This record gives sequence, C-alpha cells and structure tokens, in this order.
Amino acid sequence: MSNDAAIPAQDSRNPEPPFAEQPPFVEQPNCAEQSPLSDAMRSFQGAIDRFDVEAAGRLGVGRNDWRALRILVENGPQAPRALGAALGLTSGSVTTLIDRLEARGLVRRDRDPADRRALIVAALMPARRAVTVAYAPLFAITGRLAQRLGQERSHAAAKQLVDLAKLVDWARDHAP
Repeated sequence: MSNDAAIPAQDSRNPEPPFAEQPPFVEQPNCAEQSPLSDAMRSFQGAIDRFDVEAAGRLGVGRNDWRALRILVENGPQAPRALGAALGLTSGSVTTLIDRLEARGLVRRDRDPADRRALIVAALMPARRAVTVAYAPLFAITGRLAQRLGQERSHAAAKQLVDLAKLVDWARDHAP
C-alpha cells in the first residue's frame, strides 16, 4: 500500500468523507498485506461484537433485539421504519422484533405525537436499565482513559474514532 498519498482533510460542515468514489489513499485490498491500523480496527470491532453478544445473552435476547434496544435507549423513540432501517431489517422482520420486545416488557408502541396516524417505539425502564448496566464497565474505563489522556488528547482520540467510523460506513456503502 502506498504511503505517499496524504489523507484528505475532513470538512466539519460536511459529514461525508471528502471523496466521491474511493479515498485516494485506498488501493485494491490485498488480504496478505493488511496494515496494523486495519488489524487493530478489526480487533476492536471483534471486541465490541463479543461484548454485545454477551450483553444480549445476559438479557436473554438475540443480537438484533439488543441492537434495537441500544438504538432506542441511546437515540430515543423511533418509528418502526427508522428502527428497521438502522438494523437493516424488512418491515415484517422489525414488526416481529418489536412484538418480541413488547411481549418481554422492554418496549412500548405509542402513537407518534407529531402524526397520530403513525407509531413510534420507545424503550421502557427495564430496557434502559439493562443497557445502562451492560455498558457501565465501558463507561467507567473510557472515563478513566479520558482523564488519563486529558481533554485535548481525549477529544483528538474521539475525533479519530469518529473519522474511522465514517470510513467504515463509506467502505460499507461502496463495497462491490
């Protein structure tokens, strides 16, 4: 992989990466030559995946159910269509998922106050508690790390993680 191409600067007003088709620093993948950053990213993703699988298992729900609860707790009530889009599920699959979570007392369907014809799904207190308890160790350790790094370095690390997430989203959207 060539190291002579500079990574383009990110425009803070434009959340999309500053390239149309392919970042200039990305060449065709060669599985035999992975960068240490790519290896670290996959390792980090694997750790997050394992963490989420364990959290879902402790609550007795599947991975998509857990992801739905996380989305609802972190982002607030969602229309079923929006929740399905975030999870990559069809409308039928998201309806079944919501039915399961509602039967367990983890979510509630309500009328959308902005449009009484529409529904929204909201996380109930047991779901909020489960997500909060599950993520408490991560919140604690990242809080200690942020203190150790100091404000400036902590913000820089957070920006790098956000930028890497955007690159992963870009790669997902442009996969062959």
